[in-house]
Amino acid sequence: MDSIHLFKASDFSEAMRRAVEMGKVHEQEYLNAEGWRVRWVLASIILLDLIGDELTDGAEVYSEPVEINADEAVGFDHQFFPDKSEPTQTM
Repeated sequence: MDSIHLFKASDFSEAMRRAVEMGKVHEQEYLNAEGWRVRWVLASIILLDLIGDELTDGAEVYSEPVEINADEAVGFDHQFFPDKSEPTQTM
């Protein structure tokens, strides 16, 4: 699983230390419903980006292109209604 966390740090080395610390907090080991041993561990820090001194309201911190299947394609003039969305929360 890849996770994205935002935090403040005074420099890159502090940011690296904090990233490792935050990742280690999420490590765990347990038996799943089938009795298999499951282990979540921090394997690596993939990206460590400087966003700036202050997080600007509305700043984009992540985006990823989404593949659209041919059966999901809509016409160029299709009208969307994002205000009717019912988003979920991850926490």
